[in-house]
Amino acid sequence: MRFEDLPLNDRHAAEIAASRFLGRHRYVSLDEACQTLDLTLPQLWSRIMEEVGLPDCDPPVFAPFA
Repeated sequence: MRFEDLPLNDRHAAEIAASRFLGRHRYVSLDEACQTLDLTLPQLWSRIMEEVGLPDCDPPVFAPFA
């Protein structure tokens, strides 16, 4: 499932979960967490979603200039 296809409330909860994960483990980015944990972004994202009981989905598409 694509992140963008999740209901709005689940997308919001996922964004909060990712932010809290980074803060709790003192990572500055998802990329740093992936490198430190030796995980791909989809693997890390799935782990974060599982921790908070959200449906597994692809990580969001990041478009910094959109």
